Amino acid sequence: MKLIDVSMEVDNGCMTCGTPWHEQVEISQVGHLEKVGRNTSKIVLGSHSGTHIDAPRHFFNDGYGVDKLDLMTLCGEISVIDFTHIGQGNCVQLEDLKDIKISERMLFRFGWYVYWKTEKYYDGFPYFSVDAAKYMVDQGLKLIALDTPSPDSGKCINEKAEEDSPVHKLFLKNDIIIIEYLTNTNCIQRGKRHSIMALPLKIAGCDGSPGRVIIKED
Repeated sequence: MKLIDVSMEVDNGCMTCGTPWHEQVEISQVGHLEKVGRNTSKIVLGSHSGTHIDAPRHFFNDGYGVDKLDLMTLCGEISVIDFTHIGQGNCVQLEDLKDIKISERMLFRFGWYVYWKTEKYYDGFPYFSVDAAKYMVDQGLKLIALDTPSPDSGKCINEKAEEDSPVHKLFLKNDIIIIEYLTNTNCIQRGKRHSIMALPLKIAGCDGSPGRVIIKED
């Protein structure tokens, strides 16, 4: 058995959703061993900082938060799909999925994490068409994990537009858990059996949460 940590490291240089209003990560020391007998830190971060897990409340005010996500869905066998051939600005279309078995949990590896902390990370990352997303919903998808910032096109991430984040909304409306900002997906070997363990912080009613995401490889 092999455990692969596919979680981004959260630090003061952590990128945050490509939007100016999202809280910037700040980690600072407030208690010092020499002064108070212990080291203690203050951590300021947004709910979608680094590797994180989306709950329906992210786009729906009446949706439930990360504290209500199904643990049985967050942990279990997962299919790993190699889509590294889909490059910058390209869209996963319905025909790209026709020969792939859609399982309850799926991890799509684009290799995009290599651009983390560069200007390219939010520029033209691969994404899914609405038709492709609908197909996965209809086939019984319950959890999708990505090494990109979003299943939506970066051009659709616009809170003022009617077409803002349609794939997010489709997935979350159907109780499909979204995990974004994975890293180290190149360490996942083909031809192996894989399971995922993805646990958000238990924050009451929150729209999302950073999480530690581990892939178990047999």
